[in-house]
Amino acid sequence: MQRIFRSRVVLISALFLALLIAIAIIGPLVYTVDPATGDVEQLRAFPTLSHPLGTDDSGRDTLARLMTGLRVSLAVAVVVELFNVVVGAGLGVLAGYFGGWIDILVSRIADMLFAFPGLLLAILISAIFGSAVTGFAGGSGRLFLVSFSLALVGWPLMARYTRGQTLSLKERSFIESTRALGAGDGHILLRHILPNLAGLIIVSATLDVASVIVSEATLGLLGLSAQPPQTSLGKMIVEAFSYITLNWTQVLFPGLVLALLVLALSFVGDGLQEYVERG
Repeated sequence: MQRIFRSRVVLISALFLALLIAIAIIGPLVYTVDPATGDVEQLRAFPTLSHPLGTDDSGRDTLARLMTGLRVSLAVAVVVELFNVVVGAGLGVLAGYFGGWIDILVSRIADMLFAFPGLLLAILISAIFGSAVTGFAGGSGRLFLVSFSLALVGWPLMARYTRGQTLSLKERSFIESTRALGAGDGHILLRHILPNLAGLIIVSATLDVASVIVSEATLGLLGLSAQPPQTSLGKMIVEAFSYITLNWTQVLFPGLVLALLVLALSFVGDGLQEYVERG
């Protein structure tokens, strides 16, 4: 940990990222204003004591909505990366280690998905099936669909990455020695391949979280992500654009949080990558 956080930029980014996560999780428990309830007497208000970050065009508290939107964006990113790690990394390791028909099948599916622009495919899936799932899971159907669409276009990259690393690892002398001692494939995969890939997978996932959050925000800008009463950072930005000349702060706050979140994740990911590369 001392080596990773030796850089002040990485340390500050990690602390800021931890602060944002804490705000997303604990914030709504402390600041109990309902993000879905509007104050008709204060529409598009600038920051005040009663509304620290102002209100939107429906009088809804921006701070409360910002915490909700931050939670949604982070939740989507975590779900997508868990899918990428479990499915993408798992299939990549199996394809690289066993080869044969498993490698061919995984590689062909990945190549087929690589043929489409990732974000465009996610937009297409969300647009086609969005209306059909809107009412599912207490109104969270859209978020599940967005998470699925982003995970669908994201796992092939993780699979290709881990496949290449596995192909290199399985030819190493310590793997050959373990196999010569009678170890089975399961033992080699669980005790040697995966532990040696763990750091690389974590770094790749951390760096990818930033792009997932930006992609979710893009879907939110297009109205394909969270639906009322839920919100996300991208949705808050696009809603505030319609009255930016009346209250520019309503674009500034969610845009600033989104930019700082992506930067913090990028710096932390770069720090982890440098640590892993140096061994």
